[in-house]
Amino acid sequence: MEKNGESFNVLPVTRKVTICALLAALGSVLGILSIPLPAVSAAGYSLKVGITVLPVIMAGVLYGPVYGGIVGAVVDFLPALLFPKGPLVPWFTLIGALFGVIPGLFFLYGQKPTIKRLFTAILTGQFLCSVVLNTLLLMWLYGLPYQIVYVRLLNQAIMVPIYTLAVYGSLRLLEKGKIIYR
Repeated sequence: MEKNGESFNVLPVTRKVTICALLAALGSVLGILSIPLPAVSAAGYSLKVGITVLPVIMAGVLYGPVYGGIVGAVVDFLPALLFPKGPLVPWFTLIGALFGVIPGLFFLYGQKPTIKRLFTAILTGQFLCSVVLNTLLLMWLYGLPYQIVYVRLLNQAIMVPIYTLAVYGSLRLLEKGKIIYR
């Protein structure tokens, strides 16, 4: 970064923490904007469509599983703290962290985020966290029937390609604008 020919030295860790804080704030705001779809329901469970997970995935892809996990936990915890809709269940926060950890593992060594690699990382994370772990937790905590897995599978079948294209496009724009460096 330059200002009037002067160069500012920004430590890489400071830059990472700042961008992750911005991603966590963005994810928290996007979490409030999720849209419930009561028309798509199974045994009292209605589908909720949102893009809250996008900043979490981006943190994992950009900076690895540790930063992705921290952003994921903050994105789950902050809205629950500021706008509670019921009791705070730490298991959901742990799963929220895994939403950033799992894609981060696919880019642990700084691999280039291609569409294929992003799709695989996002599919793995969404399937394990949303379809398997969150479904089991909903069944265990609220006694929902196992049939909700079908609704959640349908949701992820639609959302994973959308997440992949959104993350890929966002990363390309951030690189083009020299906001991130790879």
